[in-house]
Amino acid sequence: MGKIVMSVKFLLSRRSTMAAAGSLIAVNFSGLASAARENQLGLVPKGKMRTWQLGEQKSFDTLALVERPIPKPGPGQALIKVHYAGIAARDQGIAMNMFPVPPGPRAGTLIPLSEGCGEVLAVGAGETRIKVGWRVTAPHWAQWISGPWLPANYIADVGNTIDGWLGEYVLMPTMALVQVPDNVTSEHAATLSGSGVTAWHALQEVAHVRSDDTVLTLGTGGVSTFGLIFAKAAGARVVVTSSSDAKLDQMKKLGADITVNYKTNPQWGKEVFDKTGGVSVVMENVGPATLDQSMTACGNNARIVMIGTGRPPATPPNMNGMYLKNLMLKAISAGSRTMMENMVAAMSYGNLKPVIALSVPFSDARRAYTEIRDGDHLGKIVIKIAG
Repeated sequence: MGKIVMSVKFLLSRRSTMAAAGSLIAVNFSGLASAARENQLGLVPKGKMRTWQLGEQKSFDTLALVERPIPKPGPGQALIKVHYAGIAARDQGIAMNMFPVPPGPRAGTLIPLSEGCGEVLAVGAGETRIKVGWRVTAPHWAQWISGPWLPANYIADVGNTIDGWLGEYVLMPTMALVQVPDNVTSEHAATLSGSGVTAWHALQEVAHVRSDDTVLTLGTGGVSTFGLIFAKAAGARVVVTSSSDAKLDQMKKLGADITVNYKTNPQWGKEVFDKTGGVSVVMENVGPATLDQSMTACGNNARIVMIGTGRPPATPPNMNGMYLKNLMLKAISAGSRTMMENMVAAMSYGNLKPVIALSVPFSDARRAYTEIRDGDHLGKIVIKIAG
């Protein structure tokens, strides 16, 4: 106790020293508080980055690789170091001013691509949900959290009306971000924003697929391969169509139960019906041109989910099949953040992996566009940007 009293007397006698020390302590606490704020918001790298932008939107060749300063996130935004970007079918139309909503060309500086995954480096002031260091992805409808789809979602449509993923660093709305589990790689997560969540929406949210269903999925692209994966995970029987026997063989190896070549048999709907007794779910990935055959393939009370937006045929579809079989027809457009969170959790739990046909380097991103246009691949194409 005596030692404490002596120490107090000594400190009181050194007021000037204490005043100086107090100033030093105040400075130190100020520095600590500043560091705490900096850690909370993360760190924005200094310097420039490379990014692709839409450019003149005349062809894939007018996509431009440029340098820009690394952006800083504002409120409601996250700065993401992108690991991989994925390309969806709609990204082709956006790059060539052929995507209908909104009409007309986009800003030439818009960063393209609807799909991607990366690490959060910094968030804007006040952010509480998204944490620095998380790996994240997002649905391309940035404002669609849950509930029904609304046309207002186009206000914040990633890669279309707001910047997409094809840059070394990108800003994304935090409201859209979904954390990626440790056992889902960044490469795999970069395929989910368009193709993955579309297939999930079709099968889980609309069709409510079960083990006693027979699912028909058209083609062998990203949505169709995800459809195969999710339907088999639910225990359903799966039928796949393609114009390539080689691709059909690959789909069999991935788990398809029945395959039909629509090129060698233009009346493929009847062949599907004869082999299955009528499917209960159709993922209509083409559009109106194949709707008649899809209805022919259906059994009574089947659910048809319209995903493809291809050009209509010269002769409109004969809708008699809708009434004769009491079919349900529902159109969808990708999915919400809640759907994506559920899908990512299911992929993590079930160790489900997408089919990736090709990974191209960032500097050669135009190749991803030509590859998806040519349609010679099976599954998804991704662009590697960082480690």
